[in-house]
Amino acid sequence: MITPPAPLAQTLAQVPDAPGIYMMLDKNGDVLYIGKAVSLRSRVRSYFQESAAHHVRTQAMVERVVDVRTIVVTNEVEALILEANLIKRYQPPYNVRLRDDKRYPYLKVTNEPFPRVLFTRVVKSDGARYFGPYTNAHGLRELIDLVRLVFPLRTCPEPIDGRRRRPCLQYHIKRCLAPCVGYQSQDDYDGMIEEVVLFLEGKQESLLSRLQHEMVSSAESYNFESAARLRDRIVAVRRVTEAQQVVWRSRIDMDLLGLARAQGQACVQVFMVRAGKLLAQEHFILDGVADQPDAELFSQFLKQFYTARTAGAPEPPGMSPLASIRTARGVESPVPEPRANAKAARTAASAIPKEILVQALPGDTSVIEAWLTEYKGTRVRVLLPQRGERSRYLKLVQKNAEQNLKAFLAHQEVQETAQAQSLTELADALELPEPPHRIECYDISNIQGSNAVSSMVVFVEGRAKKSDYRKFKIQYDKGPNDFAMMQETLRRRLRYLRTKTDIDVANREGEDAKETTQTKLVDELARKEKFNKKPDLLLIDGGKGQLSAVMEVLEEMDMTGLSVAGLAKENEWLYVPGQSEPIVLPPNSAALHLVMRVRDEAHRFAVTYHRQRRGKEMTRSAVDALAGVGPVRKKRLLTAFGSATGIRRASVDEIAAVKGMTPALASRVKAALEKSP
Repeated sequence: MITPPAPLAQTLAQVPDAPGIYMMLDKNGDVLYIGKAVSLRSRVRSYFQESAAHHVRTQAMVERVVDVRTIVVTNEVEALILEANLIKRYQPPYNVRLRDDKRYPYLKVTNEPFPRVLFTRVVKSDGARYFGPYTNAHGLRELIDLVRLVFPLRTCPEPIDGRRRRPCLQYHIKRCLAPCVGYQSQDDYDGMIEEVVLFLEGKQESLLSRLQHEMVSSAESYNFESAARLRDRIVAVRRVTEAQQVVWRSRIDMDLLGLARAQGQACVQVFMVRAGKLLAQEHFILDGVADQPDAELFSQFLKQFYTARTAGAPEPPGMSPLASIRTARGVESPVPEPRANAKAARTAASAIPKEILVQALPGDTSVIEAWLTEYKGTRVRVLLPQRGERSRYLKLVQKNAEQNLKAFLAHQEVQETAQAQSLTELADALELPEPPHRIECYDISNIQGSNAVSSMVVFVEGRAKKSDYRKFKIQYDKGPNDFAMMQETLRRRLRYLRTKTDIDVANREGEDAKETTQTKLVDELARKEKFNKKPDLLLIDGGKGQLSAVMEVLEEMDMTGLSVAGLAKENEWLYVPGQSEPIVLPPNSAALHLVMRVRDEAHRFAVTYHRQRRGKEMTRSAVDALAGVGPVRKKRLLTAFGSATGIRRASVDEIAAVKGMTPALASRVKAALEKSP
């Protein structure tokens, strides 16, 4: 038994006896595990009972728990939804998770008067319709190209407000019907969007029947040009339909989920069958699967996968946890129009089949079925086929999962071998005591000293760790001086590494308690900012000059023990302190390819941030610098007067008449604009 500390014991005593979710937290406040329960009191306390016989992995997790937070909901279905969304948000290490779930791409049909079809990796509750997730970004882009080829949808983000006078090139090459100039009506365009949705849902038979009817009607009305376009669309759809494999004679909608496990990894293969045809297949690698039974893997996968597939749809009545998640994130979701809401709901319903076949039934099958039934509007069943055609086909899906997992593990092994080789070679070249676990690289980006920024990218075990990336807005303003800017960046970053040492010194030398407390506060800030992780190698984009500037900072901060190297772009030579001659790595060296990749990533990150700042600077106006004028007042002033010049020409009384303005503020605005160039 693990005896919980006093604060945790007090928390456990207050856990409510109600359905909901619980979050296990460690000493740093990070979420270790998220679970749901019909009775939170019974479930949470069970982790700390004397009779509890936990698995080794669970026991290790419980030993790290210092706090438990709970959220009470109305029923099990709400708890299921909330659990799936929180797991996706926090990615707890002890939960089963879709690998890199947040990075999966989706096809998005936008919520606009004339919708567009887009590639996206961000799912929002904006009334748009989302299809996915897809694991192959290239395949999704090809699908979008096919959709745009078959259906002449608009691709430009330009608002359709009647101001445009002539159509663009897309109209002339027959890739758009120019709704922007009134050549295509809203109803006609909406009809085409519904055809696109039918196509994406795999309902080609209904689509072909509809197109055939429209083509005949157009021909009978002597509108032969329209009939010809419909004919070409029918041919394109049939070409796609013929390539799809018929797997069931009956027109059935189902998803088949096969599972493969090896070397502590798991892969779930999904076959999506619609109207008896294999519409698509995707495979997903799962994290956190060690020692978890198959039934638990299917339970977690079903919740996370179908939460993603119903993303963007309005929640059925009573399913409020999704709204609470958005509130917790501090994001207000726009309220879509009822019409768009209904369309998104239909899309979500079509994403859920009537039957889901699995190799092991989850323990909460009835709750999952109730949840999916709410979304679809008709009964959804999760089944474990024992014999017959369904069982045979599920075995085929499992074989596909095994093959994909085998390919993933082989690729992972090759990657890990290459990364280990490159790090070992780099350590030998730089005479490091061991291969660098954490590499930090810095770069500066500016134009003649303006909008100067710097970047810090982090590679751990040879892989980019983007969550630790940082960008700096340079405060140095005495012209173009990359050396001074690099020194400023290093001072601002490395000061966090001194915090731990400062506390130890303060405790040893008996410094003032107040100063020690302040140092501890800085240490807490460092932990939150993830700046207190010591790099094994500082890589600088530059040669001897940049390296000398960095060494001045290290000597100033008494950190000369850090390993540093500069990579000069001209010849890709490495420079290290104390050596006048560069280290020249062979052109085919794995270490050279690694440092070049790290340096290029730092350059990309810095240039991207610089362009963002430069773009904002170019669009700034005198109104942006006005004290007391925020975004709302700025918008109202520009709406009333058109521009900063218009505001400057207006009288104080006219400015004060704008909603939200006062006579005193109007006077200050007028005076400030008259002084501005």
